[in-house]
Amino acid sequence: MAPNDTARARPVTAWEWVLRVTVPAALAALLWEFVTAGQLITYNLDALPFHYAGAFAVHVTTGAQLLAAGALWSSKGRGPGTHRTVLLLSLGAFVVGFPQAALGTYGPLQAHVPLALLLVTLVVWSAALIFRRRST
Repeated sequence: MAPNDTARARPVTAWEWVLRVTVPAALAALLWEFVTAGQLITYNLDALPFHYAGAFAVHVTTGAQLLAAGALWSSKGRGPGTHRTVLLLSLGAFVVGFPQAALGTYGPLQAHVPLALLLVTLVVWSAALIFRRRST
């Protein structure tokens, strides 16, 4: 954004602020999961309850992200564009989190880890879109 464009930049709405809180919260929960997963890889099984609790935090934060994205999309007239993309990414993150967590408990880690990477990609992509300033 050029220095002269700051006067024309639209203000951030309340739902965008909510997303700007929930998306970093989801990223923090995912970071927690990576840290505790690293402990599990080194056979520190004391980290298992923390990793398990972190999965619940991921579900809660991506659920809150999905609700905020839905409210933002709904408040903006349900048209195409960035808000719809953030809604779809948030929906994808929320949905992928459940089989990803289930595979960590009951399935092969060869599927758990790639789904974790997909989950992180969806949330990071959401963060990139929601923090990008737009003048329209």
